[in-house]
Amino acid sequence: MNNFFRKDPKQILDFVIISLIALLPVSLISRSLIINILTFLIGLFFLIKVLTEKKFFFLNNKIFYALCLFWLTLLVNLAFSTDFGASFLRSFGFFKFILLVFAIKYYLTLENFKYENFIFKAWFLAFAIVSIDLIFEYIFGFNTLGYKSYMPGRLSGFLDQELKIGHFYYGFFLIGTCFFYKNYNRGLLFFISIGTFLTILFIIGERSAFIKGFLMFFFFLLLFEKYNFYRKAIFISLISVLITTLIFTNQNYKLRFWTQLFNPMPNQNNLIKNLSKTSYASHYDTAIKIFTKYPYFGSGLKTFRYESSKKIYTDKNKGQNFNRMRWATHPHQMHLEFLSESGIFGYLSFIIFFIYVLLLSVKNFLKFRNNYQLASMLYIFFTLAPILPSGSFFTTYAATIFWINFAIMISYNSQKKN
Repeated sequence: MNNFFRKDPKQILDFVIISLIALLPVSLISRSLIINILTFLIGLFFLIKVLTEKKFFFLNNKIFYALCLFWLTLLVNLAFSTDFGASFLRSFGFFKFILLVFAIKYYLTLENFKYENFIFKAWFLAFAIVSIDLIFEYIFGFNTLGYKSYMPGRLSGFLDQELKIGHFYYGFFLIGTCFFYKNYNRGLLFFISIGTFLTILFIIGERSAFIKGFLMFFFFLLLFEKYNFYRKAIFISLISVLITTLIFTNQNYKLRFWTQLFNPMPNQNNLIKNLSKTSYASHYDTAIKIFTKYPYFGSGLKTFRYESSKKIYTDKNKGQNFNRMRWATHPHQMHLEFLSESGIFGYLSFIIFFIYVLLLSVKNFLKFRNNYQLASMLYIFFTLAPILPSGSFFTTYAATIFWINFAIMISYNSQKKN
């Protein structure tokens, strides 16, 4: 990195952008304002580099065209929004993620992946600090800054009262695992590390993040390297036993991961009945009604928060409590968010784009077998899979984690020369 301190302005700009990229996980454990400032600066400086040095390499990249086409569909949807002001910034602001993706891709692959290890080392350091902090909070009931979760069975970490540290951990734990494996140990210590990371993800207490994370862990271990299959099976079984033990020996985790999910639902009829009374069911029902009203182009990005409060979506047969829970900032399901806010037009563009990119990445993974690509590909797949409640696709925090993983995934579609 000392080479960056030469007087050449190009090298200074490279140093600044790489440093900002290295700080991305730190911004994610701060506040949305910091995340927005950092991503804006990365995009701005990268755009300056592209224009001043005339590095128009994007024009030779199919994914760049596909991503721009996806962005174009968001702009088309803007014309049909029921609240242009609410949708405008979200639609046009999506361009910053295109710049973020290709800035990360450019610097990960620059000079034959020269700065790959520096970037991942900085990210792993932030991830390790968060891990230590969460263990501290689990033991003492408050984190190293004195923050304490207001909800039993949940950890807050550095995010204080915003109980979403599980999304951060779920977004980085396989990337951290790959870095640890590549740089420190390929033996028993590697299995201990990934087991530890998964256990921390569990004790955070975010059910959706843990279930997705466990599925990621399962498929990652199966596809990862050429370890003995029986050794992998034994390790997965041991982790499953450990998690089960934690559930039934801790009342808070038992309540969240067993009682609230399974105990009141002894048969299928009761399962459906109980699920239909939840806030998620209310949000889903409202999203479907909005989609029915605006089937082709939806109500517009960021309009669910306004539409869901309207009386026209009230269902007298559902009861007062169910209707009171209709309002939310988003439907808590990514696919329903696209259907309700962008209609069939936006949803098809969303599906076609990600199927195309995932298939391309799978093809390249099978050819090059890069662990970082596998980790990020699994994150993208399980984040998009319509199996569990999810955050909004467009919120600053979740979107930044998503597009970081997306950038890693497409960065390894071409490999090192050596």
